[in-house]
Amino acid sequence: MFILILCKYTIKKGDIMDAMIKESVAALFCHVIKMDNKDLEVERPLFCRFIKQDFESATCEEANRLLDEVMEKEYNIDTQIAIIANALHNETYTKMSVLKQLNHIIVKNKLNDDDYDVFDKVKKAFFPDG
Repeated sequence: MFILILCKYTIKKGDIMDAMIKESVAALFCHVIKMDNKDLEVERPLFCRFIKQDFESATCEEANRLLDEVMEKEYNIDTQIAIIANALHNETYTKMSVLKQLNHIIVKNKLNDDDYDVFDKVKKAFFPDG
């Protein structure tokens, strides 16, 4: 009986990693949104599209909730970049997709050098030999 109860409440390691990566990607995108004081409501549909693209099981409702939660928190962006880089170590296509999405968020409205410093930091973390 104890084993059945324990199994019922066990969270898969993959679920925890997926949630952690999702939050880190969201924190990265939100970092750029915050840096430029971009209009959150304008960025919301783009954020939703990217989260749904990166995480197949995500819905727009979940993405919007995540966006609101992440915008309220403070993150060490270097830690979030490291989490994403480690999680996507062998996934070149996904790393390129995240870079493409990040670039899109950067150039969509206001563009400044600090944004591209973040982009370069992510690129170097994703592709340290390149």
